[in-house]
Amino acid sequence: MKNTKNKILKIFAGLIAIILIGGILFITNAFLGNPISARIADETIKQYIKENYSYLDLELEKPIYNFKDGSYVVNARSKSSIDTKFGIHYRNGSIGYDSYEMRVLGMFNTLDRLSDEYSAVAKRIIDKELEYEIKNTRVIYDKSIYENGNNALELDMKFDKSLPIAAEVNIRTNILDTSMEDIAKFLTDAHKAFINNGCYFKKYELSAENDGIVVMVNGVTPEDIESDDLVNLLQKAKDYEDDTVVEKGNKKKDYEERITVFIKDNNSRNE
Repeated sequence: MKNTKNKILKIFAGLIAIILIGGILFITNAFLGNPISARIADETIKQYIKENYSYLDLELEKPIYNFKDGSYVVNARSKSSIDTKFGIHYRNGSIGYDSYEMRVLGMFNTLDRLSDEYSAVAKRIIDKELEYEIKNTRVIYDKSIYENGNNALELDMKFDKSLPIAAEVNIRTNILDTSMEDIAKFLTDAHKAFINNGCYFKKYELSAENDGIVVMVNGVTPEDIESDDLVNLLQKAKDYEDDTVVEKGNKKKDYEERITVFIKDNNSRNE
């Protein structure tokens, strides 16, 4: 009787172990895919590259599983072209699509790289010439170029600050004084530093978070900064935001302020 009981317990323990292992494999397969499918995807994508892009001299990375849609993605990049890189998507036994036309021919990679290079230049200028702790400086080119086209872009082109494409800059810093005067001074100093170094932006954005105080300023133009009325413009924008918050769910006014100023002191909730 005792031996029979022990056998039942062993069988039961074995079943639990099998269920646990099966559950782990199921979860792993759901989030990471399985080696067999990954290998099939890899071989299929390699054949696809050979048939469609053999002239590009590409290097292929290992397949990455996307658990959201069950697809595998292989990233390809050229050995000789910095801007030639794109993804090939495999799902349900066949190639779904690749992003070559959008990322390479559409100059998305080129503009993204130029934006990174311009951001590095802008960051060095701000770090050197402004007496503030700068967290990050990001330059973003106008995305309308994808819709309207622009002959200024060429694959693998060198970065040039004078590129005839509108750009805006976002600066993240720590601002202890959140007065409109201090914000205006920061934007004015940044604008002067950029102009003196041959950098021209159509818009300025400023964001900061320090000791529970959040500051966000958007839509400031060079004309605003050079108008000698920036403090007043910022104050009007802040008052507009404050009035909107007070309305609490009522419809916003029929117009939108071009400049937005948002300041929130999270510490005030604890007082």
